[in-house]
Amino acid sequence: MTGYGEGRGKTEEIDLLLEVKSVNHRFLELQINSSKEISPGMEAKIRSEVKAKVARGKVTVNIQIKRIKPPTYSIVANQVVASRYYKLLNQLSDSLGLGEGVSLSHLLSLPEVVYLERSEENADKIEKALFQALGKALRDFLRMREREGKNHLDSIQSCVKSIGDSLPLIEKEFSLAQEDYRRRTRKSLQELLEKEPKEKIINEIPLLLSRGDISEERLRFQSHLKECKRTLQKAGPIGKTLSFILQELHREINTIGAKSDSFAISRLVVEIKHYLERIREEIINIE
Repeated sequence: MTGYGEGRGKTEEIDLLLEVKSVNHRFLELQINSSKEISPGMEAKIRSEVKAKVARGKVTVNIQIKRIKPPTYSIVANQVVASRYYKLLNQLSDSLGLGEGVSLSHLLSLPEVVYLERSEENADKIEKALFQALGKALRDFLRMREREGKNHLDSIQSCVKSIGDSLPLIEKEFSLAQEDYRRRTRKSLQELLEKEPKEKIINEIPLLLSRGDISEERLRFQSHLKECKRTLQKAGPIGKTLSFILQELHREINTIGAKSDSFAISRLVVEIKHYLERIREEIINIE
């Protein structure tokens, strides 16, 4: 399903806008775009939050971060690293006979001796603001998808009802077609008795009897349709279950169309296949 939601957040350092949007997709595909680099840990948390609420769709999370003022940093001296550098450089100087002592300027030129560290307090505030914005965006996003899902559900239920209304007509036409088929079968058997040996006729009888009989297919179709109705009443993702049921309905209605000699039943089969195709198009759009 398609959906859109947005949320805003603000701290002393930044102003952010977070958008969540999706288009139809068979599976969940999640992409996160940010105007400023975010930590792998924060991205993992965002992914986890979205996956907990969305099961299907191509979902994009856009994060626009506008800096209000420079971030606060502390200057940190790594005394452990500096001590190791000092010891190693003195050893190197002695072994080479340089006779030169190690000065502070030497140590400051080396990596990781002095570095900038982001204020943890400000980083926590930014993360809190981001996830508040994400929560608001996801709520709006899910409400929109819920409204769209309701429309798809209404359309599917309308198609299921139309299919259900067609089944009694098939029952009626089937009874009439059976009478006609029995009459034609008796005539065919009489002709075979006059022309063919009994052994061949015995082999032909099961084929003649089964060719026009769609009783089993009708029962299975009705059973699958009932299961479809039950599934539509369930909460949570139902798209994959409906896709499977739809395959079974297609299989049975195709067999009914192939085995029936009745024009009226064939016309009803075409109508039912039309409704099944409409349901298939709607299922693509739901979880």
